[in-house]
Amino acid sequence: MKVVSLSKVKARLSAYARICHKEPVIVTVNGAPAFEMVPLDGEDDLINQLIAHNPKFRELLRRSLSSKSMSMAEARRRL
Repeated sequence: MKVVSLSKVKARLSAYARICHKEPVIVTVNGAPAFEMVPLDGEDDLINQLIAHNPKFRELLRRSLSSKSMSMAEARRRL
């Protein structure tokens, strides 16, 4: 695991981007851990991240999870 300051990461971003594929890279701001550089595993991972962090999708998911659901038997009956 590498722990590096934001200023070092900014100066050598390409190098740390490669390193994070091999080991965790923790970035510090003013000496305190602020975030971890994490590689994406292909196009699917990027799409999943974009969807997961989309405010409209998160609101839709929140509403869906808080709404009433129906049993399989009820769904079949309605069809």
